[in-house]
Amino acid sequence: MKIKELLAKLEKSDLKYRLWLPENRSPENDPEISQLVSDSRKVLPGSIFACVKGDHSDGHDYAEKAFISGASALLCERKLDLQVPQIISEDIRRNMGIVASVLYDEPVKKLTMIALTGTNGKTTSTFMTKAILDHAGIKTGLLGTIYYDDGDQSVDAEHTTPEGSDLQYWLSRMVNNGCSACVMETSSHAIVQGRIEGVSFDRAGFTNLTVDHLDFHKDMESYFTAKKTLFEKYMRNNWMAAVNSDDSYGRRLINDLGSRAISYGTNEKDSKFFAEVKGTSIEGMDVEISTPDSKIPVASRLPLLGEYNIMNALQALSICWSLGVRDKTAMEGLLLMKQVPGRLERYIISGSGTCVIDFAHSPDSLEKVIKTLRSVCKGKLFVVFGAGGDRDKTKRPIMGEIAARLADSVIITSDNPRSEDPDVIVSEIEEGAKKHSLEYTVIADRKTAIFEGLSRTGPDDILLIAGKGPEPYQILKDGPIPFLDKNVMLKWCREMGKEVI
Repeated sequence: MKIKELLAKLEKSDLKYRLWLPENRSPENDPEISQLVSDSRKVLPGSIFACVKGDHSDGHDYAEKAFISGASALLCERKLDLQVPQIISEDIRRNMGIVASVLYDEPVKKLTMIALTGTNGKTTSTFMTKAILDHAGIKTGLLGTIYYDDGDQSVDAEHTTPEGSDLQYWLSRMVNNGCSACVMETSSHAIVQGRIEGVSFDRAGFTNLTVDHLDFHKDMESYFTAKKTLFEKYMRNNWMAAVNSDDSYGRRLINDLGSRAISYGTNEKDSKFFAEVKGTSIEGMDVEISTPDSKIPVASRLPLLGEYNIMNALQALSICWSLGVRDKTAMEGLLLMKQVPGRLERYIISGSGTCVIDFAHSPDSLEKVIKTLRSVCKGKLFVVFGAGGDRDKTKRPIMGEIAARLADSVIITSDNPRSEDPDVIVSEIEEGAKKHSLEYTVIADRKTAIFEGLSRTGPDDILLIAGKGPEPYQILKDGPIPFLDKNVMLKWCREMGKEVI
């Protein structure tokens, strides 16, 4: 797209901007624009470079580097002393999604857009929703914490919700690959920062709201308000929302949304979709699920653990039902779904019980995972976990207390310490663990801690490795290093001559 064509389309958009062009710029020197990026390292000839102001850096400081790398235009908040076309607007982080949408020919108009938000469960719910829709013949792309999938290939995710420039790029890839739907995790950070500007949704889901991210939102009411903004500002057409009626904030949202809400939960009286667990084991759960179309509950054996995963399944079923997918097809899709990386990811180790890897990194998610595993554990339950640095410190002692109260053995270790001293983080977790008589172990080195946990488990035991899930790195003070909990577990098994199923 020529920049002249882009500017003509921007005039019809909601973007408020002014244009600066270099002097003596001839019409035939109208550059071709192929992409919009906010990372100067990704600039190629034909790029628009968006000068985003972040918490730790200002993109305007990298504009010259982008220009040297061949940027054909800048999206900036002030006029810069560079001889390149400049689209000048306020709040670039918020507005670059609008520009990218125009550049990529408004891909959201060609997709059924589904947003899932909430503290816990977003990742699993997106995987479930995609599995159902794909099985129903609706090719679906996915954007979330683990990876971005354009329908044909996937790459590791940089953020739970991409920056506005990257978001529109991935949506355009989905369209080009024949997708007709996109399901994406929509974080509260992304909503507040404006990363989803230029996107409107046909369906949305609300999983729950529990203590997390209070370093960013300050209090739970502000956190809820951020989530609610998705439903107030970013929906379109005859939209509907699947909302958890078991959650107190979910009930508030159901009341506010009225007929737009599809309620789901474990209470038949309060929910259009509800489920009852009939039995559970380490292999999965026997459930009966009732839907608006079922005269009798649908009985099924789901290869999942945890009642909260039943809630995730209900959300996926209710959203897909609202898009015309019927019960039988939806349940088949769920049964065919593969394990979600880092979400109660289970491995049976010969002679050493079961190892479970989970992303649980908040008090609520850690408690739910431990209770879930306790309900199916025939022997002892071991837990290895830590807490991230440069994040909400208030949850550290809470998580220590939960682990010491519910597990048989606890090893406190490092997570992603970032700029903080790992020993300080561990000591803050210990404050909570000391509230109980359980003898816990401190091993700051995460690899050593995981090896120790695996060495303790017997045939009927379960080891939970919590906190990092599918993350392929560990973020230290000097930067990230390769580190995947699953690989550490497999390395121990190789060294011990153990088979893994």
